[in-house]
Amino acid sequence: MVTAADLGVLMAAVATPYDADDAVDTAAISTLVDDYVSRGVEGIYCCGSSGEGLLLTADERTAVVEAAVGAAAGRIPVVAHVGALSTREAIDLAQRAHRGGASAISMIPPIYYSYGNAAVIDHYRAVLDAVDLPLIVYNIPQFTGTEFTVDSGAELLGDPRVIGVKQTAHNMYALERMKAAFPDKAYINGFDEVFVPAIAAGARGTIGTTVGLQVELFRAARALLDAGDLAGAQRVQGRINHVIAELVAVDVFPAAKYLSGRSAGGAGSLGDCRKPFRSLSADDRRRLDVLGRTLDGFLADA
Repeated sequence: MVTAADLGVLMAAVATPYDADDAVDTAAISTLVDDYVSRGVEGIYCCGSSGEGLLLTADERTAVVEAAVGAAAGRIPVVAHVGALSTREAIDLAQRAHRGGASAISMIPPIYYSYGNAAVIDHYRAVLDAVDLPLIVYNIPQFTGTEFTVDSGAELLGDPRVIGVKQTAHNMYALERMKAAFPDKAYINGFDEVFVPAIAAGARGTIGTTVGLQVELFRAARALLDAGDLAGAQRVQGRINHVIAELVAVDVFPAAKYLSGRSAGGAGSLGDCRKPFRSLSADDRRRLDVLGRTLDGFLADA
């Protein structure tokens, strides 16, 4: 069983590749994972926002997790996001992830309806009761409308089966307060653009859309922070943020997916993101090709 320390690492939120028939391309997932491990990625996060998890069927999500686990081959942890609209579906996905060999599961709270905090806690506990895997609470309030804080999340954070929080929020105060109250949990940054501030607030690891693209920069920033060189870490964060700003200017998830296929050795095109994401235009791709060359320079200097 993984520990909180095992998950306080640099974890790539892997894109989900599709073949020409829009089917999940498990061979490309294996190629991506192998490339990430060889470059220093320390964990894989499947079927989250970057992996279009909510646009995949249950069978597709299972195939992604199984392919990633097979490619990781025990070298690094694989976390499966199992968030879903209904508790029944989340339980099914969690059980599939367990059978597929995932190291841990992660979940957004239930979305669309305005559930009260008690209903959200019950949703998480039902999944925890159904599967013997540690769980990372996925806090992404700008997408879900639910924010976990030291108060609203106390019941979950007090459960030993909840191993940590993926803090995909800019609220560093909330992160620090959770860490102060429940110091044994893994606090994992979820917004790449605030990696350095999140580490200062108490996070150790990160799970991010661009970690696979620029893990060398994240490793450099972490090493500089560990050495006490805050100014140096801030300079590296600036390079990370230049890449992020360009991706956001195009459309972050389709853009990051395009660059992931370009940068991961042998993976090639990973396909477009599923509708209703728009397809990248020729101008978008040219802009991203320029960004890719800039990123190559950043990585060479890391």
